[in-house]
Amino acid sequence: METQTDSQHFVRGHGTVTVVTRKGRKVRIRHIQPTDAGLLVDLFHHLSPETRRFRFFTALPDLPEDILWREACRYADFDERGQAAFIALAHEGGKDHAIGVVRLVLDKNNPDTAELAIVLRDDYQREGLGTIMLDLLLQLALVRGIKRLRGISLADNEGVHRLIQKCGFPVTSHTSHGETTQIIHLE
Repeated sequence: METQTDSQHFVRGHGTVTVVTRKGRKVRIRHIQPTDAGLLVDLFHHLSPETRRFRFFTALPDLPEDILWREACRYADFDERGQAAFIALAHEGGKDHAIGVVRLVLDKNNPDTAELAIVLRDDYQREGLGTIMLDLLLQLALVRGIKRLRGISLADNEGVHRLIQKCGFPVTSHTSHGETTQIIHLE
């Protein structure tokens, strides 16, 4: 018999989905693996100050490499009982580069709810990739029985607001103190 904790366990898959962006670029999307920290460090270095501000709520400068690597390792090697994440990869210059990440983290106080986060490299924004990645995350959330996904963003992050609004599920939204909380209702 499965317990509630076990039923919320996210198993990292090993499959890859290949998609084509509106500009005709091929992108592979797969579950993040613990060995992806270097890809996450590279992604961080390729985010504009505005994209960093939208994702981390502050315009993070170039962080010292030891801190950046420590955080990248934490984001790549997480406890699957309460998190799941997909990474988008493009083959550029003879090697793979991370161009986006979408993640959900279960609310410890309410296992029917998870917080979502998404970031895309600036040169891949507005190509439909965010919509595809969010759709994959929504499918995962539905399979796992999550009833609500909560996105918290800066109030001026119109791109993520539009992305969530057009996800195909009912969305409620509230803005206060410079932050917007959007709830995607999956039930």
